[in-house]
Amino acid sequence: MLSVTHFYREPRKTGLSIEGIFRSVKECLQDRVEIKDFYCDATLTRLQNTRRAGKFASEINHITGDVNFLAMGLRGKKTILTVHDLGFYENPVHSKLVKLVYHLFWFYLPLKQVDIVTVVSDFTKQKLIKYFHFPEDRIRIIPDPVKKVFRFSAKEKLNSPPVILMMGTGKHKNLDNLIEAAKGTNFHLNIIGWPAHDELEKLKAFNIAHTVFSGLSDEEVYQRYVACDVLFMASHYEGFGMPIVEAQCVGRPVITSNIGAMLELGKDSAVLVDPNKPVEIRDAILSLLDKKLYDDVVARGRENAAKYDYKIIAEQYLAVYQELATK
Repeated sequence: MLSVTHFYREPRKTGLSIEGIFRSVKECLQDRVEIKDFYCDATLTRLQNTRRAGKFASEINHITGDVNFLAMGLRGKKTILTVHDLGFYENPVHSKLVKLVYHLFWFYLPLKQVDIVTVVSDFTKQKLIKYFHFPEDRIRIIPDPVKKVFRFSAKEKLNSPPVILMMGTGKHKNLDNLIEAAKGTNFHLNIIGWPAHDELEKLKAFNIAHTVFSGLSDEEVYQRYVACDVLFMASHYEGFGMPIVEAQCVGRPVITSNIGAMLELGKDSAVLVDPNKPVEIRDAILSLLDKKLYDDVVARGRENAAKYDYKIIAEQYLAVYQELATK
C-alpha cells in the first residue's frame, strides 16, 4: 500500500479549512493509501519544525499548505506542495523585509525541493508561474472539495426581509461595499467572522440590521447557509472561494466577483458583479428576489458544485500520489 504523510500547520481551534479538506481526502483513500499526519508544534520554532519534518517522511510527502517551509526538511524526498493562494505575498501592506522573508522561505527555497505543486485554481497557477517561474508541467490543478456537511436544503420561501450571508472578514472580503449596497434597504446581513471596528461602526451609522457569528463549527456554518437567502462573496481577492461552492451545494444563490478565481469558479453558475461597485451589488441582491431567477441560479449552482464532490477530489490527489510514486 502506498505510504503518504500529510504535513500540516499547528493544530487550531478555528480556521480549519485546510485540515478539513485533507481529512475528507484521507477518509476516501483509507483503503488504498496509508496516510499519516504530521502537525507542526506551536511551541517550537519554524526551523525546529522543519528539522522534525524530515523524521516523519514517507514514500510520498504532501505539504498541505501554509507551512511551505517544511519542504526544506524533506530535501531529497518525493514531495508535493499544495498552494492555496498568494494573497499574503501580494498584499501591499507588508514591508519589504516581510515580503523578502516570505518570498524566500515560503516559495523560492521550498519550490526548489518539491517535485509537484498542486494549486486550487488556474488563477493561482498563473500567479505561481508569474512570480516564481515554476515549470508549468509540474503544476496540477486540484480544486478544494466540499465537505459532506454541506448538503442540499430546499428554500421554499424567501425571508422577509432578505437575509444576506457573508462568510469571512478582513478588508479583502469587501464588507465595506456590501454595507454601502445595503444602505437604505431592509436587508439583514449575517456576517461570519470578526468585522473590524470601523465596519461595525458603519453598520450602526447606516442602521443596517445585522448579526455577527464567530467561531462556528462546520454544522453551525451549514445552518447559517440554510437560514440565508443569498451568499455574498464578492471579495477583492480569493485563491479559490470555497464558500461559493458550499452555498451552491446547500442550494443558495451566490453573488461573487467578476475577477480572478471567483470568476473562474462562479462563471455561469453565480451572479457576477464588480466588487468595487455597491450599486451592482445591490441590484444583484434585488434581482435574486425574483423567485424564477433565484431558482435558476440555484439549479446552475448545484450543477457546478457537483464537480467539487470530495470523492472526485480525492481521486485526483490519488492520481498525483501514484504519478510521483512511479518516478
